Amino acid sequence: MDLQELPLVLFTVFTQTAIGLVLISAAQQWALAGGPTESKLRFEWIAVLSLLGAGVLASFFHLGHPLGAVRMITNLGTAWLSREILLVGIFGALVLVTLVGLVKNAAGKWLITATAVAGLLALVAMSMTYAPPSMPAIDNYLPLVFFGLTAVILGAALASYFVPADRQQTLVIVLAIGLVTALVVYLVVPGVWLSGGKVMQLTGQLHLASPLYWTRIVVGLVLPLAVLAWQKRIPLWLPALLLIGEFAGRIIFFSLTVSSAANLGGLY
Repeated sequence: MDLQELPLVLFTVFTQTAIGLVLISAAQQWALAGGPTESKLRFEWIAVLSLLGAGVLASFFHLGHPLGAVRMITNLGTAWLSREILLVGIFGALVLVTLVGLVKNAAGKWLITATAVAGLLALVAMSMTYAPPSMPAIDNYLPLVFFGLTAVILGAALASYFVPADRQQTLVIVLAIGLVTALVVYLVVPGVWLSGGKVMQLTGQLHLASPLYWTRIVVGLVLPLAVLAWQKRIPLWLPALLLIGEFAGRIIFFSLTVSSAANLGGLY
């Protein structure tokens, strides 16, 4: 992987984890029971703000001129990147407002829900930003599927730190569903790519031949599923393992997806 892509790996994974935590928090606010206590809810949103801040900070290292980043928002009518920046900014502002409200006991479930909706919109814009026509394997809704699965898996996993062990049954179910869905998607998609055009075939072949791809499948998906089936809960160490798995998956996303430029002149 090109080191220039590392900031994008950090940005997307951290930001999507923050979005996932907010989605879980919003769902818990509308549930009759099962959410974190009031004090732990504040810590949960501090974690959301910290993850989002770390992701945004990492993204600046991808820019050749970080101080000119504000100009990237000027093409809202034509560029998904500009829309992504705007929506992530709105999401961040709402996260901050919600956290201040929680500290002052003035944040209701509607504010938390509005923040979750902003997070979903940011997730959609992010997925469209990384679905360029030059990469036919992901010039579709697959980035939204990949990014959504990251949000669900890491959101449910990290939420377990803020919910008492005896009230985590719903989180275990959500995490298990996310992991099973991800396992099916990541096993099926490379085979679908093999049935496409030359560039898509190259992407599928690179995935299936990659040790990192199979390590991610086993360590990041199969092993966590086995742990959930065995223990019926989310151990304290499992979110860290899942985070490593998602980082590996995102490295694969950015490094093994072939651009159409690779096939110029029939080199492959």
